[in-house]
Amino acid sequence: MRRIALLALLVCMLVPAVANAGEWYEKLKLKGDVRFRNELIQQQDKGDNFRWRIRARLATDAEINEAWSAAFGLASGSDDPVSTNQTLTSGFSRKQVNVDLAYVNFHPKRFPGMNMDFGKMRFPFEQGDKQQLIWDNDLTPEGIALKLKRKAGEKTNLFMNAAAFYITDNDPDNEQWMSGAQAGFNVKPSAKVGMMAGASYYGYHRTKGQPGIYKADKFAGNSTMTVDAGKGYLWDFNELEVLGILDATVNDKTSLRFTGDYVNNTGADSLNTGYLVGARLNYGKDRGSLMLAANYRKVEADAVVGAFTYSDFVGGGTNGKGWEFNLSVGLDKNTSFDVEYQINTKGIEESDTGTDYNRLKVDIQAKF
Repeated sequence: MRRIALLALLVCMLVPAVANAGEWYEKLKLKGDVRFRNELIQQQDKGDNFRWRIRARLATDAEINEAWSAAFGLASGSDDPVSTNQTLTSGFSRKQVNVDLAYVNFHPKRFPGMNMDFGKMRFPFEQGDKQQLIWDNDLTPEGIALKLKRKAGEKTNLFMNAAAFYITDNDPDNEQWMSGAQAGFNVKPSAKVGMMAGASYYGYHRTKGQPGIYKADKFAGNSTMTVDAGKGYLWDFNELEVLGILDATVNDKTSLRFTGDYVNNTGADSLNTGYLVGARLNYGKDRGSLMLAANYRKVEADAVVGAFTYSDFVGGGTNGKGWEFNLSVGLDKNTSFDVEYQINTKGIEESDTGTDYNRLKVDIQAKF
């Protein structure tokens, strides 16, 4: 009886704590995904490269109060800023996990539609259906960002994004940062048609003559010049972008999306443009759903910073062109079977002979 009484007393003491914990827990949102991939890379004059890879991401968002929240996330892979993939190798060795997100968000109630991020954040700019012409989808930049949304009538919403990203602080002569701004609108002229259009500017401070942004000797397709320390970027990067999306609803289960994205690096005198056009068909939801997509892109050598563009296109970086085809089939709620096939040409300058670069990715993906 004494043990029962002590247990009852302990339960009574813990009940308020559990209740408070529940109230605190309700302010947390946990989400993530796990992906298993079979990948085949075929490059002209090189042997085929077949590998198995995984990706795992876990993030939590916490509401602190009405005006402040915080986010923290972990991801698999190396310290590569544009990849969270981990190749399965090295005799079942433990795989690396890194900090992928760590930022504070300010969203004052008195200014609805305003958000400010501070830290290592989710990407704050619109990307044209995440087609990755300028930025890889895995990139989580570091700095400060401001996002604004406003209604402009019954059918139109305006958006404006601005950010300052600190890139390197190796020494006073090699501090690099980027400031960017974007403005655009979303409009829905009818129940079955929607459009988005926007323009962006991304200006880099101190790239010409400097070593590679991610790795000193890695320029990911960008043109280089000889400097005292070895090699440096040939040009500065001041990227002007225009992008747009057109959505069309066919019926309750079927929708179409058309995308376009164009970029010009005004900091370079030549080989400074890139573009992408694409289309996507969606049918159904969850089990039995289907997604078909295709896009074509051409990215000249100095159109964008190679270290931050799509890491899978022509093996990562710029100076390439080609097609990408996608298929996704819903296996169940939040699970899918995905296939991507790229038919690319690597090296498109006049002095290049051009090499074939094909990539096949087959995924099983689960989100929660």
